[in-house]
Amino acid sequence: VSQFGGGTGEGVEIECVNGTRLQSARAIFCAGAFSDRLARKAGGSHVPMIVPVRGEYLELHESQHHLVKGLIYPVPDPAVPFLGVHFTPTMGSVTTSASRQVLVGPNAVLAMSREGYSWSHINPTDLLEAASFPGLWKLGLKHWRFAFGEMYRSLVLSAQMKDINMFLPAIKRSHLRRGRAGVRAQALNVSGSLVDDFIFDEDCPQSQLHVRNAPSPGATSSLAIAKMIVDKAVHRFGWGPPL
Repeated sequence: VSQFGGGTGEGVEIECVNGTRLQSARAIFCAGAFSDRLARKAGGSHVPMIVPVRGEYLELHESQHHLVKGLIYPVPDPAVPFLGVHFTPTMGSVTTSASRQVLVGPNAVLAMSREGYSWSHINPTDLLEAASFPGLWKLGLKHWRFAFGEMYRSLVLSAQMKDINMFLPAIKRSHLRRGRAGVRAQALNVSGSLVDDFIFDEDCPQSQLHVRNAPSPGATSSLAIAKMIVDKAVHRFGWGPPL
């Protein structure tokens, strides 16, 4: 999106980067890693800001799948903003043709791009924007040891073995291979605190509803999240009582 029009609340006009123009009486925006930029273009608040955090998974070799018969999760550490390594059986692998897969992870590494699914994905604009946000520096100063540890474990797979073996001592480095990665759109306040609740921008035109933050677990809670967004839209757009 390169430009917003219809800022009076009487409709929405969007001009996309490729020249496409879209018009609508009302619009709901769920833009993930770009939700803050889109909301700001529409006149919304400058905070919270989205900081991209990459989560990298390992895959457990098929010969060791018998060790994981269900979800294995650690007890969360309230001093650390991310959960830590856990084991997740899934329906199939995206890297092999196996019908079953066990994911190990993810970690939490600051991505060099809002679409930075690997270390080689670097976007100077995204980097500069993140580096100029005071909240990121405050977060880094508070959790620098954890951040550097995650970076090291991302680059050196053998460094993850200590955490993995706390749950499954029989697993060896040779039983693991690199798997998929995702980017978490982490909303961050200027104070350096992570936003862990839903945020809807109230400063945008009345014809628009911008979802600024929808915290994890997104997939698990997708239907409940959808209902919350619909209820919010019904109220904001004057469509009647909530469903």
